[in-house]
Amino acid sequence: MKVALISCGRSDYSIYLPLIKKLKADPFFNLDIIAFGTHVSQFYERTVNMFYKDGFDVAYELESLVLGDSPEAISSAMGLTTIKFSSIWALEDYDMIIVLGDRYEMFSAIVASVPFNIPVAHLHGGETTEGAFDDMFRHSITAMSKLHFVSTTGHAKRVGQIIGKNEHIYHVGAPALDNLYDLELLSIEKFKEVWNIDLSKPTVLVTYHPETVASNKNVEYVRELCKAMARLDKQFVITMPNNDTMGTVIRTELLNFIGDNTEKYKVVEVLGAIGYYSCMKNCDFLLGNTSSGIIEAASFNRYVINIGDRQKGRESGANVIHVPAESNIIVETANNISSLPPYTDGNIYGNGDTCSKILTIMKDYHKNELEGKK
Repeated sequence: MKVALISCGRSDYSIYLPLIKKLKADPFFNLDIIAFGTHVSQFYERTVNMFYKDGFDVAYELESLVLGDSPEAISSAMGLTTIKFSSIWALEDYDMIIVLGDRYEMFSAIVASVPFNIPVAHLHGGETTEGAFDDMFRHSITAMSKLHFVSTTGHAKRVGQIIGKNEHIYHVGAPALDNLYDLELLSIEKFKEVWNIDLSKPTVLVTYHPETVASNKNVEYVRELCKAMARLDKQFVITMPNNDTMGTVIRTELLNFIGDNTEKYKVVEVLGAIGYYSCMKNCDFLLGNTSSGIIEAASFNRYVINIGDRQKGRESGANVIHVPAESNIIVETANNISSLPPYTDGNIYGNGDTCSKILTIMKDYHKNELEGKK
């Protein structure tokens, strides 16, 4: 079965990683990885190298990113991505395309595949993030897909509403959670050796992305986050935002706030899957508005302070505390976390067997398709 897996940036790499490992290890599949977007940009440190570092070949590196994060730049990048992928879909004879989530880059690549009638397998469909315009891209990808691998029963129901039927909708859980069983995480000592960050100190893992729906509020929101961090007696490990509208503004505000105070604030562009999960495992709690707080943190029994509306609408466990982008409330919530009982209620997104389920379903689908053509 010839399969194309498309990856547009560091944010999807750790989610894809366990699935790529299983696809590569199974002789039933012939996998091509196609990297594009921020993955191949020098400005974003060419995160496509994460594939090569982990021993995976990349069939295509597509330069489709227009420098800048203005609406015009993003719209132009969407058009360029569609054009470039049309050439690949015309050249290759894929049995299936695997696509993750909700990025505008992913949408553009899948739009290009529609005239070629290539079946699409969509991961993480049916979810909602009211604070980002990603919903329209995610739901559009759902409408263009053949197989739907969803993370919860609630998300399965929403996919059924979008496509108007319940055929080929599979509740398999979140692929990223398989990492927790496949990856050997770093000890506190090893993490310090690699990143020069001491996680034995009280540490907060921070990832904050712009709200692309209320983009005019982003400066105000990130400044409230900075005010809160300034008032908390913690070490902060801060990863930088994605290439969304206003992403550069968030990045600039954070770096200007941190200045030379690199003792308290540890900025890392890309931790990678092992580094990120190792930090998550050893931090006091997560702060920001990233999907990893909603999906993965519960598996480490970590509480999450989720700021604002970017993740609003996505199902979350009892470990996630939703707060507005107001520094006083963020500080009060952070101070109260130490008094909460340890979180032990499990993870609504699964238990680490997602990718095996996906491979079985893909095999059955392909075999049935071949049988139907006889």
